[in-house]
Amino acid sequence: MCAGPFRPKAPPPPPPPVEEESVRQQRLRMRKQQDAERAANKQKAFEERVAAYSGRVGRRSLLQGRRGGQGFEIAATLMSKPTLGA
Repeated sequence: MCAGPFRPKAPPPPPPPVEEESVRQQRLRMRKQQDAERAANKQKAFEERVAAYSGRVGRRSLLQGRRGGQGFEIAATLMSKPTLGA
């Protein structure tokens, strides 16, 4: 059942406990330190994404590698005319 405007109001929350100034300063320092760490982690992740996108880090294709365009290296015993080199 809905009581409408006659239902009792919830009591207001109690006021926050009184803290010493040193505790507030310590919390503020911790919060600033966490923000700095979060920003550093975010910057590091961004740099890793950019490096992976630009190709400096990660998998390389056969064309972009150090021996680009030469293909796979095959043992000499496998290379013959009937198998056409493979």
